[in-house]
Amino acid sequence: MWSTEISEGTPIPQPPKSWLTGNLLDIDPDALLLSLLRIAKACGPTYKLQLLDEVVFTGDYELVRVLCDQTKFEKKIPRALMEVRAFAGDGLFTSFGRQEKNWNIAHRILLPAFGPLAIKKMQPQMMEMITQMLLHWEHHAGQPFEAAEAYTRLTFDTIGWCAFKYRFNLFHTENMHPFIEKMSILLAEAGNRARRPELLKKVMYRSEAEYWANIKILHDLCDEIVAQRRKNPDPEAKDLLNNMIYDVDPQTGEHLSDENIRYQMVTFLIAGHETTSGMLSFATYFMLKHPETFVKARKEADQAIADAGGNLLEIKPAKLVYIDAILKEALRLQPTVAVWTVAPTSAEGETLPGGYKIQPKQTVGVILPMLHRDPKIWGDDAEAFRPERWIGWNPPTDAYKPFGNGERACIGRGFAIQEALLALALVVNRFDLEMADPNYEFAIKQALTVKPKDFRIIARPRRGKTQSLMSDLLHGSAISRQGSSSARTADETSESVGRKITFLYGSNSGSCEGLARELASEGRQRGFKTTVGELDRLARDARLPTDQPVIICTASYEGQPTDNARAFVESIRSMSGDATLKGVNYAVFGAGHHDWVATFHKIPTFIDTRLSELGATRLLELSKADAGGDIVGDFEAFKTKVWDHFGKNQQDGAAYAASAVQAASADTSDKPRVRILPPSTNPVGSFIGAGIDGIGEILDQMNLVQASEINKAKNCITIRLPEGQSYATGDYLALLPNNPSSIVDRALKAFQLDADAWIALGSSISFLPANQPIRAAELLGSFVEVSQPASKRTLETMFEANQEPKVREALESLVDNYAEIVTSKRMSLLDIVESIPGLSIDLSFFLENLPRMKIRQYSISSSPLEDPNVVTLTYEVLRADSLSGRGEYFGVASNYLCSLKKGDKLSCSIKQTGEFHPPLDPAVPIVMFAAGSGIAPFRGFIAERVLQKRAGRQVGEIILYYGCRGLEDICHVDELVQWAKEGHLDYRPVFSRSPSTTTTGLPVDWDGKIRFVEGTKHVQDRVWQERPDIRRMYEKGAIFYTCGSGAKLAADLKKTLIEVLKEGTTIDEDEANGLAEKLSKERYKTDVFL
Repeated sequence: MWSTEISEGTPIPQPPKSWLTGNLLDIDPDALLLSLLRIAKACGPTYKLQLLDEVVFTGDYELVRVLCDQTKFEKKIPRALMEVRAFAGDGLFTSFGRQEKNWNIAHRILLPAFGPLAIKKMQPQMMEMITQMLLHWEHHAGQPFEAAEAYTRLTFDTIGWCAFKYRFNLFHTENMHPFIEKMSILLAEAGNRARRPELLKKVMYRSEAEYWANIKILHDLCDEIVAQRRKNPDPEAKDLLNNMIYDVDPQTGEHLSDENIRYQMVTFLIAGHETTSGMLSFATYFMLKHPETFVKARKEADQAIADAGGNLLEIKPAKLVYIDAILKEALRLQPTVAVWTVAPTSAEGETLPGGYKIQPKQTVGVILPMLHRDPKIWGDDAEAFRPERWIGWNPPTDAYKPFGNGERACIGRGFAIQEALLALALVVNRFDLEMADPNYEFAIKQALTVKPKDFRIIARPRRGKTQSLMSDLLHGSAISRQGSSSARTADETSESVGRKITFLYGSNSGSCEGLARELASEGRQRGFKTTVGELDRLARDARLPTDQPVIICTASYEGQPTDNARAFVESIRSMSGDATLKGVNYAVFGAGHHDWVATFHKIPTFIDTRLSELGATRLLELSKADAGGDIVGDFEAFKTKVWDHFGKNQQDGAAYAASAVQAASADTSDKPRVRILPPSTNPVGSFIGAGIDGIGEILDQMNLVQASEINKAKNCITIRLPEGQSYATGDYLALLPNNPSSIVDRALKAFQLDADAWIALGSSISFLPANQPIRAAELLGSFVEVSQPASKRTLETMFEANQEPKVREALESLVDNYAEIVTSKRMSLLDIVESIPGLSIDLSFFLENLPRMKIRQYSISSSPLEDPNVVTLTYEVLRADSLSGRGEYFGVASNYLCSLKKGDKLSCSIKQTGEFHPPLDPAVPIVMFAAGSGIAPFRGFIAERVLQKRAGRQVGEIILYYGCRGLEDICHVDELVQWAKEGHLDYRPVFSRSPSTTTTGLPVDWDGKIRFVEGTKHVQDRVWQERPDIRRMYEKGAIFYTCGSGAKLAADLKKTLIEVLKEGTTIDEDEANGLAEKLSKERYKTDVFL
């Protein structure tokens, strides 16, 4: 039993101890802090343990106040730090203090070097290291990494550069610098040695020899740096090394010895990186667990950078008040140095409040996580992460001690805080962060300091920031334009007068984004001030505006939010209270596919319902679009609802229609809205949109499948990435195509334009660049989607504006039969202009009613292990007779790609996929389902694993179900067969239009490695036939992937998979739906196109 009586001389509580081992067995050496906290929970905040010595531990504020009295207690070097003295000697951290001469000299020399002014002067060096980290993260965007390791690289590089002008270059190598590797080994070994009896150390000959050899490596590097500085003085360096070499002690006039300089260097490298990296890691963890703090930090960082004119060297850390509060709160809950120790200075010992007698020289450990959670100081929410507690408030003296106490406190705490402030500010300004494992359970690892264990994050360039902006950041030419007093920086904000509307979207494929932008564009034309952007960018914390209506357009993917709506959905899911969003007025439009019955419109429905539950006012009933039906018509119907609700309040509809069609004559501005310039006129600008920020080069173009009556042509194009871009297996390449030349020629003819004529556009023409002459062929070829189906509203506007009876009759027929004629036959505005004699519209109306050229995303069919700078795209060339009856229909992007030759350039950029990557552990088995060009990402998956296996790594089983029309329709057939023959791949082909069940006609011998299954025409048919294999792979922990058409493959296949897993069980329909959702979240990844 523990004694809990409090009186003079009362024994200190202690767990039961063994006569042989004392309390050693109560401590887990790999979880020291958790052991101490566990014991404290049992016996109270103050107790003692019989370890190798008797040690008292406390986290009680009243006792800690006394322990912080430097006239009564002084720092005690614990056993582990005594071992560190072997390589850190009498450096500031491991010195015995005033009793050692060198500590006094070093303290007096170095204290001014860590003053506020001196640290401020180190900001340029700090920024250089921070930007190296940011570049590294950008180049590896979307790839999970351990936060603590990344921040350790940063802080080690920073202390090396700021203190000694030495570059460890940790972001330029995969492995850690040998110095760091040996230091880590030594720190771990110091902890081990602290638990060993002296006799045991002496007989562990090999361990002793390695220990001292590693120490020599550390000392040799430090001595070499000092020798180089003495040989080549650098008076402009203004670093700590100069202070240590050249400065003299103001009291004694002595210099530091080279031996002590060596010890101080080791000390700075240990203490200077451990605390800061842990602090940044914990701060990142807490921000991701509390996304509202991330949003506030980002807003503050944006403002601070904007105030500095975008110049990182001019950022004032003092303005980062909230980020400073985040760091303080992170150190409060998870101090990186969890325990520091003191001992009485008096030969008689001391008595602590409550009557606890501390013997002379007895060690007392202050447990900071307990002190920092004392409810007497921190309140009832002491366990909660709440940075706001630090705004305008400071805790009582000695209640917050993450950097130690008194004159033995960390001399570099100001350095650490400034570095962390700047690093965290730039991280939140530059990146969207997420946990690699959303279900990560918080754990710590402990050596000399405490850090999160296995805490992996994913960093992606913040929406709207490209991967090549770092040079702009350093010169202040980008942030100064995009920073603002609000964190909600919009993709586009019109400056027109009138009421305001915000349009938010969640979109992976671009459909909902296109609708939101189209609505915003129409709103501007109607006189509204509009803002449009991603849900996660403009409303990440779900703090929606109350001074204007909000229109949300979003889709569901497998019942999950889109990649750019995840944080928003999680924010409203976690909110509490029925009036949290009172004052918000909203409407929701949802897109989905009817084949996904269980999850059809799940996310839009959730958003619509949840916003209402949180007190927001619904303006319009939820509108739903079906990608398996008339999605264009659904879009048009929703737009009609929106403008019926808002539009007439701003401008009369009939007047709007007439003025839109008769724009040239009705425009009252001084400048014409459209001016046709002669071909000799020089252009004055160019326009690149959609976030494409790089230029790639075509290296090769190869035909994989010849076009025939039953097969569409399929090609593989090889592209060198834009400089500075990198990718992960499974990512997309986004590109900005041009319209086919035959379509451009038709448009030029319809409006009697010379291809080389220059067209200058007025400011009111939607998204097109104003007052910048553009070649007619370039405008129609690169800026607008000429082949998209005409919108119903455009037809209605033309009907109202045209008075010719036959024209009105033709337009009325198109409006009344919109789905059957326009949507199903993909009838474009150009088709309509050409097909209705007497129809008169001017060029300005034509351009205003065409959507902007949209980016296209193609799954990358290569792996960076093959070449990190080169990607391949495997794609189908869409070309067929036009359903409208007017010539051929050309897929814009695929025909653009097909037209490119070796040496040509294209606008492109890597886009990360959410979760569609091979497992990080290559030993995890995978099962892939593909049809047609859906093989693309899986060709990269397989290539990566083949290379990993050849390099000696353990690789899990790989099964590929691949549906094609016939033998001649297989993409990458030679590689697939070769991989199957070599045993890398279990290839299971399925042919929908070929009766063949043999290998006749294949280019290489299948060698019995590949077989067919009779009676299977589609992938899901063969999956059902081979369902024992599917269940076997499921039980082995395999991850399942599908790439292909959502209508033709993905939906039916998922139903089949659920049936396979249900077979032999008694689960009902609801349980089956639960199984489907669980499978989608954990084991089934899709990349489908609709």
